Amino acid sequence: MIRIQAEKINPVEIIDSVRNNSAGAVVSFFGTVRSEDETSSDIVALFYEAYNEMALKKIGEIIEEARNMYSIIDVSVVQRTGRVNLKEDSIGIAVSSVHRKDAFLACNYIIDKIKIIPPIWKKEIYSSGEVWKSETL
Repeated sequence: MIRIQAEKINPVEIIDSVRNNSAGAVVSFFGTVRSEDETSSDIVALFYEAYNEMALKKIGEIIEEARNMYSIIDVSVVQRTGRVNLKEDSIGIAVSSVHRKDAFLACNYIIDKIKIIPPIWKKEIYSSGEVWKSETL
C-alpha cells in the first residue's frame, strides 16, 4: 500500500497491511510532528504539499530498491498532506520480513530516501510565522 492523504494516519491499518503468515518481523516508523527542530522551539504544526502522481511513483521506486537490497515481504507507506498538528504523524511506514534485521534496514532505507527524492514539500508553521523547508521530512 502506498498512499498520500490529508486524513490522519491510522498506525494499526498500516501495520496490519504488511502482516502475513510468513512474516516473523514487522518494523514500523511514524514521523511525528514535534514542537522544535534544530533552529526553533516554537513549531505549532507542519504543512505538506505533494505532486501526488510523481510522489507515488517515486515512493514505489524506493520500495522496489529496498526489495532488491533486503529480503522483505511487504511494505506500506502513507504520507500526509495538508496541515499536520503537533503529536500527529506526517508519515507512516511498515515493513515485514522473515527476520527483523532486513525489516529494520529496509524501513530505515525507505524513510531516508523519502526525505529527499519524492516531490513532497514541508512548511513549518511557527507561532511567529511560516517557513518552507527544502528537505521534505
